[in-house]
Amino acid sequence: MADRRRVVGPTDGTTPPVFSPSPSSTSLPPSKRVCRDRGPQDLRQIFLKTSLTPPAVGSSFLELPSPPTYSNSSTLKLTCSVFGPRALPHSAPFFPQARLSCELKFAPFASPLKRRGYVRDHTERDLSVQLATALQRSILLEKYPKSGIDVFVTVLDCEGEAGAVTGVSSFHAGGGKGGGGWGGGGVDVGLLGVLAGAITCASAAIADAGIECLDLVSGGVSALVRKPGGGGDDDAMGQEMEDELVVVQDPSPEEHAPGDIVAACAVGYMAAREELTEVWMRGVVETSIDTEDKTEDNLDRMMDGAIMAAAQARRVLNEGVAERLLFAMNMAKHEMEIT
Repeated sequence: MADRRRVVGPTDGTTPPVFSPSPSSTSLPPSKRVCRDRGPQDLRQIFLKTSLTPPAVGSSFLELPSPPTYSNSSTLKLTCSVFGPRALPHSAPFFPQARLSCELKFAPFASPLKRRGYVRDHTERDLSVQLATALQRSILLEKYPKSGIDVFVTVLDCEGEAGAVTGVSSFHAGGGKGGGGWGGGGVDVGLLGVLAGAITCASAAIADAGIECLDLVSGGVSALVRKPGGGGDDDAMGQEMEDELVVVQDPSPEEHAPGDIVAACAVGYMAAREELTEVWMRGVVETSIDTEDKTEDNLDRMMDGAIMAAAQARRVLNEGVAERLLFAMNMAKHEMEIT
């Protein structure tokens, strides 16, 4: 007699399918690894669309194209939903400003190297806090007392290791024998690209929800990349250090070798007010503390590159918000003509 309260397995044994891992661009030999075919200041085309999630008050979708590689490479795909402003429960204490809650979550299939769990880990919580910091300064929270604004960002696909434990570059200032130099490490810019894309996508969704803001926030990423074919002896490393580093905007992990990226920086930038709302840097970079030195150090160059990348992303953000605004105006005009 069969037990109807228990799920019985198959009578015959089954063998689960085993798939071989797909090769990534970082596992390819240097001769076949794809190189960056665009200029240091050229950004990839950004696809941004708003009002794609009907249940949400405001929503948006952002996608970056993947570079042409010899394998199936990943790209960046983000979706954002905004709910609110909504009234808080009566039991909640009075707040003169709205409560902004941001949650960034990776889909289980988002990471190309490992499958993520359904429970948020420390990486997702850290990115959520940084996203809230970047958006909080742009929203007029005092316009919505005792209310809540919820922002949910889901990462559908991402580049690089996307939250895996990675070490920073083994470069240390000072160069020379026994004093640092270049190592085999590097900085994975996958998380930085996720944060910059989430800032742009969330700002578009907030504007689509009709929430009053001081300005729109766009995200930008830049990195200090070692020039191909650079290098030399340890004695000459300190003298040629400035000539071997180049600032690259919108870096992609698929376009650079693991040890080529020395440091990277992601910013949240309000272009109309010329203000930074978020700065996140990974890696070790040399900076100058001499006030009389007129040359621009690597940190300033990298920051300026990230701001320029955010300013270019702001153009796409403006077009996406303006397209939604024109659509709403045409719909309202059409309804008035019908009535």
